Amino acid sequence: MGASAWVSRIAYQPDIAAALQAARWEAFRGGHYYHSPDELPEARTMTEDEFVAWMVEEYGPNADGAETRLAWRAARTGPDSPDALAVSQPYSGTHSVIDMTRVGDTPDMFTVAPPSGEVLDDLFATRTPSTDAVATAAADGRLDLYGRWHGTYVVGYRGGEPEAIFFVGHSGD
Repeated sequence: MGASAWVSRIAYQPDIAAALQAARWEAFRGGHYYHSPDELPEARTMTEDEFVAWMVEEYGPNADGAETRLAWRAARTGPDSPDALAVSQPYSGTHSVIDMTRVGDTPDMFTVAPPSGEVLDDLFATRTPSTDAVATAAADGRLDLYGRWHGTYVVGYRGGEPEAIFFVGHSGD
């Protein structure tokens, strides 16, 4: 299938991790993700213990854990949260901000990180870019800085005050 680019905009709040979670929930509630109902079809016909045993056989002893049990429940009932959705699609991902689970200072898998001040200067000629300028850069792919399964976040300003946070990246297989 290949990865999908995504952009999520959320009203500014000083806690970037809370803003990321809000963006993930907004994408989940709005259905703005790829949902693979057939990703773990075995889970639908097995008991939880049978599914855990199958996962351990397929993927080794590390598969016997909370995420495996969450995947079984999500496949049987449908995911009830962004985390459950992500766990239920371990191979394809969600092709959305839902695939990003944490905020970091530097790029990492499943992590959103800010660009450096120098990158902001190069892109916007300021470290406090306007919301409109950030929206344009996000839409045309200039903020997709760190590669597949990584994300970027940039704060947009209006009248010198932070207005929005943009989460940008691409994920999924």
